[in-house]
Amino acid sequence: MTNFQNPLTLFTFYFENIFHINIAVFILVSIFIFAIHGFTILFITERYEYFLHNNSINLKKRVGFIPYTLTMLVIMSTHLMDLLYLAYMLDGMKVFPDQLTSFYFAGEMYTTLGYGSYQLAPEWRGLPFIIGFTGQ
Repeated sequence: MTNFQNPLTLFTFYFENIFHINIAVFILVSIFIFAIHGFTILFITERYEYFLHNNSINLKKRVGFIPYTLTMLVIMSTHLMDLLYLAYMLDGMKVFPDQLTSFYFAGEMYTTLGYGSYQLAPEWRGLPFIIGFTGQ
């Protein structure tokens, strides 16, 4: 026989001990960043497909790499903006003592590398989950 807890009690425990009220603003901003990032990528993809479908085959062969390269550069820049904004939020909330640590932490969690050995205060331990989910 197993000893399972009531799931609602367990979820309440998680939210009280992992996702403190200090992290609520960070969660809302992360959702906003995720939405903006997703809409930007969707818009760029639609524009690229429009270019491919509405031009002649010769034009596609000659200059098809240019819009593709520009699309990849825009996507890369949106990832960089996400990372900088997350680092800005971490620094503004004083999660870490200095700006560089905030940037490295945001980068490691955004890319889900996890090489750092960061000691987070108990009220900030939910941050890696949130940042990892926003990383594309």
